[in-house]
Amino acid sequence: MTPAASLRARLRSSLPFLAASLILGGFGCPPPNPPGQAEPAFQFRSLGEIVGAIQANAARMNQALWSDSVTTTARVRDESGREHVYNLDGNFLFERPHNLRMDLRPGLGEQVMGIGSNAEDYWVWIEPELRTMRWGRHRHVGKACAKKIAIQPEQLISALGMIGIPESTEELLGPARESGRLHDKLKYIRRTPQGEFLAEREYWIDRAAPFLIRVVQFRDSLGRVSMSAFLDDYRPAWSDGPFVPHAISILWPLEGGSFTMSIGRIRGVAAEKIAARSFVRPDRQALPRAIETIIQVDAECDALEGSTAEAPSR
Repeated sequence: MTPAASLRARLRSSLPFLAASLILGGFGCPPPNPPGQAEPAFQFRSLGEIVGAIQANAARMNQALWSDSVTTTARVRDESGREHVYNLDGNFLFERPHNLRMDLRPGLGEQVMGIGSNAEDYWVWIEPELRTMRWGRHRHVGKACAKKIAIQPEQLISALGMIGIPESTEELLGPARESGRLHDKLKYIRRTPQGEFLAEREYWIDRAAPFLIRVVQFRDSLGRVSMSAFLDDYRPAWSDGPFVPHAISILWPLEGGSFTMSIGRIRGVAAEKIAARSFVRPDRQALPRAIETIIQVDAECDALEGSTAEAPSR
């Protein structure tokens, strides 16, 4: 069993008791152990201590992360509901907070999948069978006018557990804590323009040192889990560097998609050594010839912004 699969199995086995603990044990208090079970080596910490440890780990990422030994399995569904499975190898480059690039290929073959993000945009292109690139803008993520894509880079970055957790804003409120036997769960809600408050995301944090993120969940506007990421095999990226997960499993249950990633050796790269075009969204000329279609998944959002900007003031 892989590390990620082992983690999922452990979490599933603990979920019934964890859920009961959250209801019966109250917020902020360690729940009692089941009869006959040894006390786990956890620590009770304040919300500030929990958040501080996560952000301190992320702050140690003062270089970009690079690996040329990444193994992935992607399961995606096309518009007709047909599933496509890709087992690919490649490289991985990440620079906080939004710069991501993954170039994936079957063994020693040509690149057939690209996953990327920069400060403004995110994109995924898949050449075999789908022959399509889809892209969107970070500022439109979560809006009703933005369509989904098979592998969502903006969620992938959060799922990597490498950027810490978000600060509270007028729209994204949190975190609030629920304490379970093995994890502290940090929850965020989103305030909509209509004044509604919707569950938005959760982070499950180990209650034992070094207090790492183990699960990241996003929810849609109906409260359904839209993404679950399981993080395992944490190791320091370099001497005195941040702890980084090397085994990541992501599920998009509503779309029936999944993405697993196993990262080999990671090393740090200074920002000045990264090529200027590493995180540029590819255009038609930069894509393989077999890519037939380029789709902006949130073009409607851009159009709505334009119509708002052009509307006469009253």
